[in-house]
Amino acid sequence: MKYTFDCDRWGSSFSVPSKVVDKYIKLSDGDFVKVLLCILCSTERECDSAKLAEKSGLSENTVIDAVTHWVSLGVITTEHSDTANPAQVKAVSTPVSEPETKAEPVSKVEAVAPKRQSVSNKLCIRYKNSEILEKQQKDPNLAHLFDEIQTILQRTINGTEQGELLALYEYYRFDAASILLAAEYCVSLEKHNVSYLVTVMRGWFEQDICTYQQIEQEIIRLSNIKKYEFKVLKIFGQTAKPSKQQLEFIEKWRTMGFTVEMLEIAYNKCVDNTNKLNYKYIDTILSNWAGKSITTPEQVTHEDEKYHTSKKNKNTNKQTSYDLDDFEKFAMNFDLEKSGKL
Repeated sequence: MKYTFDCDRWGSSFSVPSKVVDKYIKLSDGDFVKVLLCILCSTERECDSAKLAEKSGLSENTVIDAVTHWVSLGVITTEHSDTANPAQVKAVSTPVSEPETKAEPVSKVEAVAPKRQSVSNKLCIRYKNSEILEKQQKDPNLAHLFDEIQTILQRTINGTEQGELLALYEYYRFDAASILLAAEYCVSLEKHNVSYLVTVMRGWFEQDICTYQQIEQEIIRLSNIKKYEFKVLKIFGQTAKPSKQQLEFIEKWRTMGFTVEMLEIAYNKCVDNTNKLNYKYIDTILSNWAGKSITTPEQVTHEDEKYHTSKKNKNTNKQTSYDLDDFEKFAMNFDLEKSGKL
């Protein structure tokens, strides 16, 4: 559908930086866009957060989150005193085309070894919006982290989420490259929220997985586990989410060193004998093979042949419990009428 706009009916107008539409509008929350429009529309150079809240119909906290968001992207700049309350932050309405000093891409920043903190310390770290804004203005890597992570997560992060990321960066001492790498991993699991990312990275912290290289190796390990699980479930024809016990069985088989091909053989034997999928039955088969050091399809075939040959020989050597000659004599002399059975 095509649209035609009558620009003459608009009256006065104001400009919006092209970068806002071309690069950031897809990643920005609707409320954040409303605040930006109110800032750009203002005839005053400085826009008080309280006035912006009244003009946009949003809460003052949302306005401050929006200002923080647009400042982190370099669309606007802010001016405020060091002692100012977050609600008194004033946004300068003059758009900035590009930051004066372009930050080096985070992916190229050298990883910094984090300083280990006490894992028993579960303090919930909170930052004021003014603190977050000041920190990212002073640290271009942090500002770029906030920018890049929104692209990875495909959504706008709010002030609370920025505070959580800042805690990872400043308190837990994860470098920006590591946080972005972890975010990509979470998105691969279809997790696009910061809280999940924080939970994952805190778990790694407690396992002493802190450097970029350690995180990269852990992601590779976890990805291999997921790939193995996916292939096994596909062979089993299982579309439902596996239970915790089923996942434990699958991980046990992976740890035992069984290939997906061997699991398919075990699955087919299970279905042939039980006519259904039975994890415990498959585990019994695999445990039996492990005890006999059977690890390849060829060894399974050889074991099956040996079993069938042994069974055949056993049946051949089995003796009957009666004398055939005596049975023939009995059949020839048997009188059915005298027996009274007729």
